[in-house]
Amino acid sequence: MVSTHSARLGKAPLNHDGRLTVYHFRNIIAVGCALVCCVRDLRPWEKTACHGVVIFILLLVLTPHFGLAILSFGTVWSFSVLPDGYTVAHYLRVLSTSFEFITNTLLYAGLAAAIDVVFGTAIAYVVWRTRLIGRQWLDYAAMGAVAIPGVVLGIGYLRTFYEFNVPIVDKPLASWWVIIVVALAIRRLPYALRACTAALQQISVMLEEAAENLGATKGRTVRRVVVPLMSGGIVAGFVTSFATASVELSTTIMLVSQESDGPLAFGIYEFMQSAAGRGPGAALGIIAVVIVGITTYVSHRIIRRKETQRAPDVAVVAGV
Repeated sequence: MVSTHSARLGKAPLNHDGRLTVYHFRNIIAVGCALVCCVRDLRPWEKTACHGVVIFILLLVLTPHFGLAILSFGTVWSFSVLPDGYTVAHYLRVLSTSFEFITNTLLYAGLAAAIDVVFGTAIAYVVWRTRLIGRQWLDYAAMGAVAIPGVVLGIGYLRTFYEFNVPIVDKPLASWWVIIVVALAIRRLPYALRACTAALQQISVMLEEAAENLGATKGRTVRRVVVPLMSGGIVAGFVTSFATASVELSTTIMLVSQESDGPLAFGIYEFMQSAAGRGPGAALGIIAVVIVGITTYVSHRIIRRKETQRAPDVAVVAGV
């Protein structure tokens, strides 16, 4: 079945410019359906082995989360397998006295992720859709943050901008909360850039050429064609940058000038310095996990919805 469709696809002529025709799309989908039908069911011992491997990996990944959750609800947990008792007082303490850590995290990580996707989209377009001289160095410079440790980056910002006073607030930029957003944006820009680049590489240049042939300007083509088609990659880049920036400690610990400006990671670090604060620190950790999990789930739903909306259009083009 697969070989028949492959032969038909190989014999079918291309357009004069070497592009696939609707005939090819129909046969490509037929080959894909044939490959899906070839998936076999596993034997009982194979299913047991696969389930065992999956459960083992899940235990390795989720064991720290289970321990953190137990610690966040435990009263005293010293020399026993489980805590002596359970309480929600740690969560009540965190929500009543340290709620600014949560709001600061949402603000800093949200702004940093938004900056990352804007710059990531722009850099990806310049590198892959223009002939600007030296454009590859722009990509290299944006990816350079991966090679710089967070502590080193924080010290660099602290030393560089400590004597630079912001006119409106009349305080050093290094002690203003905005510098935390800038540092997080620089640290997480490579993640958003790679997601935006991958999304742009999947978009055919012919779509942009068709829009420009119909009279659209370059800017309108980018806004109405390129960016909407890149939305899946942009959302993925936003979520990745947000999730990693919300738990960043190495950079923020160097740039937080007062406790009221600290994010979740800084709050967890502060609580964990004393034995009495381990419970509230674990509660903040669970809150951070919940924030990242909710963000990831929402982004997954958005991407799936866009794929579902786009699937009928692909079927119509293919003639199925």
